Amino acid sequence: MRTAILTDSSTGLTPAEAKKLGVKLLALPLLIGQKTYFEGQDLADEELFSLAEQTKESINIAPVSLELIAEAMQELAQAGYETVICIHLSNGITGLDDNLRSYAALKERALEVKIFDSHTTGAAQAQMVRYAAKLALLEKSPAQIILALEELRAKTQTIVVDNIKNLKKTGYVSNGTPAFSNALLHLKTLLEFTDDGKLAVLDTGMRMKKVYQKVLEQIAQADPTELQLMLMYDVGSSELADKWLERFKQDLPTATFTVARLKPSIRVHTGEKSLLISWIYA
Repeated sequence: MRTAILTDSSTGLTPAEAKKLGVKLLALPLLIGQKTYFEGQDLADEELFSLAEQTKESINIAPVSLELIAEAMQELAQAGYETVICIHLSNGITGLDDNLRSYAALKERALEVKIFDSHTTGAAQAQMVRYAAKLALLEKSPAQIILALEELRAKTQTIVVDNIKNLKKTGYVSNGTPAFSNALLHLKTLLEFTDDGKLAVLDTGMRMKKVYQKVLEQIAQADPTELQLMLMYDVGSSELADKWLERFKQDLPTATFTVARLKPSIRVHTGEKSLLISWIYA
């Protein structure tokens, strides 16, 4: 039984890398004004950011239609796959999970669909996709791949450092904790993806000097001797990412590090001044 891996463009995987991995990449539709651009296809990320700035329009995310999902599934079936494992960004900040489940429930569908919520987004989700693709290439069964993904997900955590402005607009903070933010005081809110994939406030109203230490404490709750740390920054947090990377290298000398720019689909939720820190324990 051939098993395909499908994921969404919030991972940051390029079409070239996805093709090399044998992964089907579902481009997320982004809205600028009344026009739709598919992430990673129609415009480069920097072009999207520039267009939003020039037009003074916010980037918003649109639902992935059942028609687009069905088209992707049909292509996989025609390529000889019988089952697909869909590894999507956290359902706590998207409706993609619901649309995938709607397709999976259809009596007339192109192939068997298994859905896996990454409970994260960005670089951490991309690592899950790479791992699943490797297992699929080794001809592991769908059940074996999902079990392995569940084990990897349990070792993965993502924290968002944010002023929470965008998340308050989208309504994706789940635990109801008051999130205080004051740009003049440079206060930040820390959010985490919970075990069920929701975004919850971890701490709020923190000055930046204390934020780093709080994040380091979260990382050090388990053995950090074999650790992969991933930072994703945006235009308003690039200097912070550089500064924190140097501090992490000193405080976590055995860890490996990757740094990448936030995808537009992530910025929709977190805003241009946000910083995502993800880590995976070996």
